[in-house]
Amino acid sequence: MKNLRQAAFDWLTTPADPANENIRAELCRTLVTSKTAVALGAASVIILVAAIGLLKDALEGIWVGAAIAAALALRLYSLMRAAAAPESENAMRMVVEAGLLYAVGIGLAGVAAISSGQLAIVVLGALVVTGLVFGFCITNSGVPRFATTQALIVMLPFIAAAGISGPPEMLMVFLHAPIWVGGLILLIKTSHQRLASLIKAQATSRYLAYNDALTGLANRAQVMSTLQQLATNRPGPRKPVQTHTPYLFYLDLDGFKGVNDNFGHGAGDALLQAVAQRLKDNVRLSDLVGRLGGDEFVLILEDYPADRISLLAERLTQAMAEPFDLPEGEKALIGVSIGGAPLGIDPHLALAQADTMLYRAKHRGRGTHVLAGI
Repeated sequence: MKNLRQAAFDWLTTPADPANENIRAELCRTLVTSKTAVALGAASVIILVAAIGLLKDALEGIWVGAAIAAALALRLYSLMRAAAAPESENAMRMVVEAGLLYAVGIGLAGVAAISSGQLAIVVLGALVVTGLVFGFCITNSGVPRFATTQALIVMLPFIAAAGISGPPEMLMVFLHAPIWVGGLILLIKTSHQRLASLIKAQATSRYLAYNDALTGLANRAQVMSTLQQLATNRPGPRKPVQTHTPYLFYLDLDGFKGVNDNFGHGAGDALLQAVAQRLKDNVRLSDLVGRLGGDEFVLILEDYPADRISLLAERLTQAMAEPFDLPEGEKALIGVSIGGAPLGIDPHLALAQADTMLYRAKHRGRGTHVLAGI
């Protein structure tokens, strides 16, 4: 049963465009609508159920109202859980399942309205069904299969009841169904494309705000933010104690200007990208590698053994001394100078101290390192 539920959830939340698979989670989180929107929809359904109970059959109004109330309670609970834990797939799956059950309840109310044969209830039912279906299509368009399924659960029983149990003139509603369905699918598709484009644009903006456009490494803003966070997140009564003080490497390439002068800036950019990759290949996934600009890089070592920091500096200088392949089959031989400093309470002072150590390393010669506190 669990596998079936997961398979159904995976199918319902599959993006319309496979290229959007990487933003599936963000698209799913758009299903967490505001309580105000849910309350407005619920109010219209309650009025319809009350009309059925008062103008047609009290017992029918009670059982339809009970079904909707149960589905609505589950929907509100699922939305609260998802809002509290937006990263939880289980909570999001409950939102989808509760949304489908809520649609079933609304569908029952719509069928009851059509089968009443009373003009006021029929018109009210049509207004409620139409309004909620279009609301589903817009608010849930981030997950198009779910939005379409939810809309069809509400709409198809209403249309079928209009064609079967309604007055003869209601047959026009039944005949209009294909246009209605086509319009809903087009609305979902258009809204989904716009929403997916917006999420991608926001993700790109966030990425460019904290990452270097050329190398993909952390940029200065992210480096300083990380340093500030590490500096202020000192061990306290309720904070875990780090075994080692965070440490900062300031790196500057040796001979980079010659590559630009001899092979052009395109080759220089390719070299910077290769350097970024080689740096990442020689550190831990938990270490932050950043580019401050030009050929200056930063490495933040969080909770790194002090006796291994010097060994890491040596490994990096050796790695950077290996030839780099350039476009057009050329090779570049460069090096790296490294300055290092422990992170204190002021990230700017730590960066300035590492820069001073780098200056000393440059004066010692190519491919050297000077590390403060080691």
